[in-house]
Amino acid sequence: MLQAVIALLVSATLTAIVGAVVIVALAVCVLLFLRWRSRKQGDDARVREELAAMEREAEFSLAVDQTPHSRTAAEAATNIAAVLQDFLWLPVLAVYAGREGDANLTNILPATYGALIDAAPSPSLPSSLESSLAKLYSRPSTAGLDTLAGESSNRGLSVPTVESLNGTGEDDEESTESSATPASEAPEPIVAETAEPVAELPGSASSSLGDAARDVFVFPWRGPFDWTGLIVTSAPASVPLDALERYREPLARLTGRVGAALEIESEAAKLGSLQERVSRTVEFSRSLISCQDEPAPLVSITREVARLVGADSAALWRVERGAAMIRMVASHGLRSAEFLPLPMGQGLTGTVAESGEVLAIEDAPGDPRCIFPREARESGIASYAGAAVKSDGIVIAVIEAHNANRHVWTGDQQRSLEAAASIIAELVKTTDARGDRLKVESAYLGLSEALQRLHARDEVLEAVVEVLGHALGVSRAVIVELGEQGTVEPVKQEYRLESVKSALGATFAGSLADRVKAAGAEPIAIDDSREQSLAGTEAAARFQILSELALPVRVEGTTCAIVYLHQSDRLREWQADEIEFADRVARQLGLSLTNVRAFETASAETEAAREKVRQARETTEGADELRRRIGNLEREVSSALSAENQARTMLAHASALEGKARADADMARRGEAEARQETERLASDCVRAQTASQQLLEINRLKSEFIVSAGREMDASLQSVLGLAEMLEQGAYGHLDPEQLEAVRGIYNWGRRVKSDVDWLIEYGSARTRRLEQSGESSNPPTA
Repeated sequence: MLQAVIALLVSATLTAIVGAVVIVALAVCVLLFLRWRSRKQGDDARVREELAAMEREAEFSLAVDQTPHSRTAAEAATNIAAVLQDFLWLPVLAVYAGREGDANLTNILPATYGALIDAAPSPSLPSSLESSLAKLYSRPSTAGLDTLAGESSNRGLSVPTVESLNGTGEDDEESTESSATPASEAPEPIVAETAEPVAELPGSASSSLGDAARDVFVFPWRGPFDWTGLIVTSAPASVPLDALERYREPLARLTGRVGAALEIESEAAKLGSLQERVSRTVEFSRSLISCQDEPAPLVSITREVARLVGADSAALWRVERGAAMIRMVASHGLRSAEFLPLPMGQGLTGTVAESGEVLAIEDAPGDPRCIFPREARESGIASYAGAAVKSDGIVIAVIEAHNANRHVWTGDQQRSLEAAASIIAELVKTTDARGDRLKVESAYLGLSEALQRLHARDEVLEAVVEVLGHALGVSRAVIVELGEQGTVEPVKQEYRLESVKSALGATFAGSLADRVKAAGAEPIAIDDSREQSLAGTEAAARFQILSELALPVRVEGTTCAIVYLHQSDRLREWQADEIEFADRVARQLGLSLTNVRAFETASAETEAAREKVRQARETTEGADELRRRIGNLEREVSSALSAENQARTMLAHASALEGKARADADMARRGEAEARQETERLASDCVRAQTASQQLLEINRLKSEFIVSAGREMDASLQSVLGLAEMLEQGAYGHLDPEQLEAVRGIYNWGRRVKSDVDWLIEYGSARTRRLEQSGESSNPPTA
């Protein structure tokens, strides 16, 4: 009985234990099933999220590929903003761009972009940032809007224009030709700062902004041709920064198009600037020719200079070498034209005259070299630019331009001012030569009239040495008379400077007369008398003769005197027009001496006749005959005097006509030479402009060829990658599981996309090369 009870108890216990085990097993199975289901749902959700993210990435990449290529930076920036807004729901606030090495990055996104998309007013950002900020944000990151705006304002940034990006502004002179970015420097992909799991993007553009609605996303970008910059967008709280990591490659392709658009715009601006500068210079040269016919040609020249460089006023200063001073001779547009002469090397103008270099100052009154800042402000000179006018390497003048407000002088303006200085140098040189020629002609005509009125030999000789001394600027001018036997007489007439020893009463060696007679009617000019002198070595040393000019004075075919000119302060190279003028004076002196001799002969005959009359009156015989003879003699004397006066008048008239004819001929020759020089100068300017254009076209052609060559190399490499991917997919290297097969297909699809971009790049480079070749052929003028 007891055993039955014990068996029953054991059986019940075992049954309870088995039931408990079964219940626990069922509970464990239920828990495992629930856990498996939960994990499966999570895996399915992650797969759906990944598929949705890949779909968005594919849509974004397709949108990037379908975005048209732009020729302007503003249009390319607008395309970037539109793609980010439509597919990533990121409102773009600014797209900053600049070339590596530039001081600032400029916002190229048009200000009207927000109005075009009907967006809410966006937070204000500066129009430019310092390039150093691009280094601070070398990776995509989040920044406070106030902090970003404060960094730029604290650095005192200016607001450059789009032209400054294109190289047409102040830094145009310093910029160099950029080349295509090599394959090793392809656009750098954007890499996220963190590597957290990808979050789902919001489904609308109405997402809330980040903390305090003042956070922004900053994306650095790097494009071809050394262009770089930052993209600033709003930072929605539901869009983590690391969720954008998968879009780095399509966004890099999109920013690469911005670099291409910036380069195209830059090259077009450079070509336009060069052509505009050449046309302005040619127009300036033509204006200078017409300025010479105006009543105040120098004032007209300064007006044209101000118009050429776009200045408010301009002035022309002449250098006085003897006094080491520089003086204003003409101005245009200044409120006050009263300026004191400046010593060389002092003041802004004196500094330009001494250095011979172009000087451009934004704040002229604040420059320490400005010695009259208050007068400069009152005259309307806030900014200053000056260039030296050089003739044969010597500064003869300074042309300057001013602005009434502070102004940064661009490289184009400085080069235009320097070109104007070169043109003015030729004009001033021609004007000085014309003035000297007119001075010489006036002196000759005045001498001719004076010699006709003089009847004394000594007065005629004295007048000649005075005129020659003043007109030619010699140190000493003397008349060496020759006796009846050809002997040299002492000097009686002399013109000399106060610093030169007098030669009055001196008798030169007979070799002077011998050499002058041997030369016949030709003048003798010696530039260096230290080795050989007409007066002899001893006389040359005694009278300090360094250069000399001897001209014979011939009367009735015989040399009766010598016009002897000395230069004692320097060696002088006698010019052809100086020798011609002195020779004309010597011939005129010979005619005057002939007239004086004829007058003296007539006077002697008259005195003899009068003496005979007096003798006849003393006698009574033959009174009537004597009266008749006296009357005849008096009539003959009157006729001789009348004929002499007529001869003198005709001679003076002939001399005046000769001088006028020579002056007209010289003026005609000078006008022809000036026109020929101007034509050659314009031709050389055109040649230089064409050469510069051809160089730019050649550089662009090399860029295009590099793009095509690099694209073809990349295309060949991609063909190999695609072929290997196809072989892997077909099982040429063994069986692949589904995951490996999916990876291979992804590699193949991405390779096809990259190949399409490379094909576009090759086509773009080829089309650009063809356009440049056509442009180069059309820009080459036909040659004779």
